Amino acid sequence: MSSPAWRRAARPELPGLAAFLSAREERCAGFAGRLLRGGELRLPAPIRGGVWLAGSPGGGITGALLCHPSGLAFPLLPKQEEADPLLARELARLYAARIWRAASATGLSRDVERLEALAGLPAIVKVGYILMCLPAARMPLCSAGAAPISGPPSDPGGPAFSVRRAGPADLEALLPLQEAYEREEVLTPIHDFNPAACRAALARSLELQLVYLAEDSSGRPLAKAATNARGFRVDQIGGVFTLPERRGRGAARALMAALLAEIGRAGRSASLFVKPGNAPALGLYRGLGFEEIGEYRADYFRA
Repeated sequence: MSSPAWRRAARPELPGLAAFLSAREERCAGFAGRLLRGGELRLPAPIRGGVWLAGSPGGGITGALLCHPSGLAFPLLPKQEEADPLLARELARLYAARIWRAASATGLSRDVERLEALAGLPAIVKVGYILMCLPAARMPLCSAGAAPISGPPSDPGGPAFSVRRAGPADLEALLPLQEAYEREEVLTPIHDFNPAACRAALARSLELQLVYLAEDSSGRPLAKAATNARGFRVDQIGGVFTLPERRGRGAARALMAALLAEIGRAGRSASLFVKPGNAPALGLYRGLGFEEIGEYRADYFRA
């Protein structure tokens, strides 16, 4: 039996790729979400990246690699390693032709490490996470017309908070919170804060994602939670952040409850990844029913 080859995905293979991603979407919502437009997969422009598939044409897909135009690599590698040299040659060709170059890689730890070995990519920064999932069948539900969630009126640290869905009109109000989140949770030693990129990312999120905010009685945002990738049937949650002085008072739990309720009403599942040393976040997500499904990584190769 011949070993499976790696090849660039073509439009006729999109239905097979959709089936492959959907079957394992709890661990690759970020892959699917970057390609979905209007419910259909769209391949990146060939001159800026692409998707590579493992398996014989017509015989089923056993692995996939997204080389996103942003420089992100997202590997979903097959268990068998016979075709690894073929993938290494494809990556070398991409680099030699200056078609695409990896700035970061994300995915299951074992896949990221294997990709780095194949491509000869020494990671400058490695960030480990725990991947967690909450299936649709266990998603908390509430009615679409439920009243806004409020914090305890006797909160000793300040006024009660309320939770609501945010939209594009909230961009300016949410910018300071987004900046604080990026500085604390996103930036690595090789990255500098970019105000323009921060604004653009928040504007895009408010337009395309589910974003919830908690605000005090004056309307000041105190915390946020959002999806950062929306796949076929799984919403990936990210950017859960509370101002340091407001932590431990229920804002994150209220935000997650509201966000999960909307996801659940659509009959969808939720996934997220959290740093293993973040005990409060792990406790929150476990309390909401999330289960750990694997080790996850985000590695960076150049600024």
